[in-house]
Amino acid sequence: MELAEHKLFKSFQRFKTFKSFVRSKTNKVNIQRLFHFLFLCFYCLVVPSGVSAQTTVRIAFNGFGGVAPLYLGQETGIFKKQGLNLELVFIPGGSLSLQALIGKSLDLLMTGGPPVVNAYLQGARIKIIAGVTNLLPYTFVVTSGIRSTELIKGKKIGISRFGSNTDYVVRLALNHFSLTPNDVQIIQVGGSQARLVALQSGAIQATVLSPEEALVAQKLGFGVLLDFIEKGIEFPHVNFVAREDYLETQPQTVRAFMKAYVETVRYYKTHRTEAVKKIMALSKLPERQMAEVVYEGSLRATPDDGKPTLKGMEVVLDAAAKENPKAKSLTVQQLMDLRFLQ
Repeated sequence: MELAEHKLFKSFQRFKTFKSFVRSKTNKVNIQRLFHFLFLCFYCLVVPSGVSAQTTVRIAFNGFGGVAPLYLGQETGIFKKQGLNLELVFIPGGSLSLQALIGKSLDLLMTGGPPVVNAYLQGARIKIIAGVTNLLPYTFVVTSGIRSTELIKGKKIGISRFGSNTDYVVRLALNHFSLTPNDVQIIQVGGSQARLVALQSGAIQATVLSPEEALVAQKLGFGVLLDFIEKGIEFPHVNFVAREDYLETQPQTVRAFMKAYVETVRYYKTHRTEAVKKIMALSKLPERQMAEVVYEGSLRATPDDGKPTLKGMEVVLDAAAKENPKAKSLTVQQLMDLRFLQ
C-alpha cells in the first residue's frame, strides 16, 4: 500500500510542473483534494480483496434437529466462503418463532410444515425455500401405567404449542389410536425438556419426543406406545422459511446461503466423528450412543439437495383442511419458493 501511495505521489509531482496547476493556492488545494480522492478510490479497489465484509444471516431454530450441520458449516468456514456469517438463535415453538420472522427480527427460520401452513392461512407472506429434515422423527411416550391405547382416553398429553409440529404429531398419533382430540386433554407445556419434566411430575401422562429424548425417557422408566421413526413417514419436520420481502430484496444472500448449506450437508454426512461430537455438544446429551442415534436418523431424513418433501406437505395441508376450510384451496406450490436451490 505504501508503494502504491508513493507512485501516486510521484505522478502528482509531475502534474505540478504544469503552470495551470501552480499559479494559485486554489489549484494547490484542488490537487490535494484530487490526490486524496484518487488514493481513496485505489484503496477501495485493492483492500476489499483481502478483507471482504461478511453478511450476517440471523436464523432461528425450534429444536436441535437439523441444526448441527449449520454449526459445522460455520466452524469449518463453508458459509464464510460465500461471504456469510450465521447468527443462530434458539426459539422454542414454531408459532412463536414465526412471529419473530414475520416481525423482521429474523432473516430465516427453521421450523415445521404445520406452523407455516397456519401462519400462511392467517395472512403471513412467507415461503418454504428448502427442506432440512423430511421424515417424522417422533416417539409417543407415556407414563408407566399406560400399557395400551385404550388407556390414553381422558389423559393429559403435552405439546409445545398449539399449531406446532408436536401438536400435529399428537393428533396424528390419536388418529392412529382411533381417538380424537376430544377424547384427551391436549396441553401446551413448552419444549421437550419441559415436557419431560411434566411427565416426571405427573402433570401430563403422555407426549411426543425426538429419538434421543425418547431414550432418556425410557431410562427414566417411561414407555413407548408408538414409534413414528420405524414407519418412515414423510413429513416436513424442519424447513428453511423466509418472508417474501426478504427473498425479493436479498436474493443474492439467499442464493449464497443455499449454496453453502448444500455443501455443509455433504460435509456433515461425510464427517461422522465431527458431526456426532457437535450433536452431543448442542443437545447436551450425556451419552455418545444417543448422539449416534440422532446422527443415523438424520442421514436418512436430511436431503442432499435441500429439497423439501412435497408429499409430506400435502399430508399437512389435508390435515389442515379438516379444521380450516380456507386450507382446502391452498396448494403446496403456493407455500414454496425453490428457485434458490441449485
